[in-house]
Amino acid sequence: MSPTLLLAASLVLGPIPTTIDEAARALLDRVSEAYQALDHYHDQGGRTVAFVLDGERIERADPFRLDYSRPDRFAVQAPGSRVASDGDTMLTVVTPAGHYESIVAPGEASVDLLASSAVGSEILGDPLGPPLTLILGLLTGEEPGRSIPADPVGIALEGDRDWRGAPVRVLRVPLIGKPDWRLFIDPDSELIVGAEAVVSPETLGEFAPPGVSLDGLEVTWDAGTIRPEAPGEGDDPFSTEPPPGMVALGPLLDPESRAREEGARLAADPRVGQPAPQFTASLLDDDGIGEVIRAVDLEGKVVLIDFWATWCGPCLKELPEVAALIDAYAGTAAAEELRVLCVSIDEASDDDPELLAKDLLTFLDRNELSLRTSPIASVAIDPDGSMARAFGVRSIPTAMLIDREGVVRAVITGYDPQFRRKMGGQIDQLLKGAPDEGPPR
Repeated sequence: MSPTLLLAASLVLGPIPTTIDEAARALLDRVSEAYQALDHYHDQGGRTVAFVLDGERIERADPFRLDYSRPDRFAVQAPGSRVASDGDTMLTVVTPAGHYESIVAPGEASVDLLASSAVGSEILGDPLGPPLTLILGLLTGEEPGRSIPADPVGIALEGDRDWRGAPVRVLRVPLIGKPDWRLFIDPDSELIVGAEAVVSPETLGEFAPPGVSLDGLEVTWDAGTIRPEAPGEGDDPFSTEPPPGMVALGPLLDPESRAREEGARLAADPRVGQPAPQFTASLLDDDGIGEVIRAVDLEGKVVLIDFWATWCGPCLKELPEVAALIDAYAGTAAAEELRVLCVSIDEASDDDPELLAKDLLTFLDRNELSLRTSPIASVAIDPDGSMARAFGVRSIPTAMLIDREGVVRAVITGYDPQFRRKMGGQIDQLLKGAPDEGPPR
């Protein structure tokens, strides 16, 4: 994730109107009608983030594709993840973790259904995530009223302009919990062909890391080629066939049975009682990538390993609990006996782990997450997912507690509001030399 995606979550936006622009609202209504008239929608979208950091312009482009066929087929492709529903089965693939999940499709396509997947979590949790959820909401009739307020104070028509060599109308819309976006609307089809986030560049310097000059930010989304027709022969964007080489998260389940299985997995994870695998990982230091840590370096210690990613919404709830747990043991006698390793499975942009490391440091700083406290706690990167696969991680967050003999003693998968209490109790038992043979209750 780019540093600016994290900085922008707190940006002060420029002044916006305090009344509803009726002409703008009328255009939004026509855009909504245009989308709801479509039985099919396919784009080849992509988001570009560009900024100037310490005088150097940095630009990153990521693909974000949306496919939809009324009423229950949809697919979203994002960096490192994909979700697709053919109306019967919904498939979610998380490439860095090397796993997929198939469940019985819960119903018609909707933003809430998308939000239940790792892809939706990534897009909705990104303060400058591309407007794919907005477009899906327009297709399903959920917008305005979900991402765009039902009474959108701040909506405004701006001057027409060119976008990718063609004239477009410009509609500024407020989004709940996110910066405004300018939507570039084709005057003939009244579909959104592009967009740009509205942030106040004057305030960026206040949110840059200490000693870093952040001079500008541009975030745009381009729909690419839009096809409002059924997929052609040989093109199946809604395929729920699991990709080769991936590990299944579980059997095909309906939502209620899936919830029961998750509870059973927490109570009796098969990894509990098994030796932890060997691993090698690079740690973050203050400047980027630091030393390498190996499993052998942790022998004789009680070790908590937590797998997470910046795009994972549940991880963002759990990480403060992990930080609080680290703080509780730091500075005590237990600090010499306990090690906490927070492992990011974020992918490296352009295969550049140093850039990934700097992005993660910015993420931790902006979210005030103290996950690097020497000697007790460190942050490691796992950009190719090899460590996550070795530990059998099938969803994140996943936390594993390992005893002094290198045996897994507790596993918590997914966000648990009682994480600190449950894992803290297990840590105390192991530090006393009395391992509890079961997972946290």
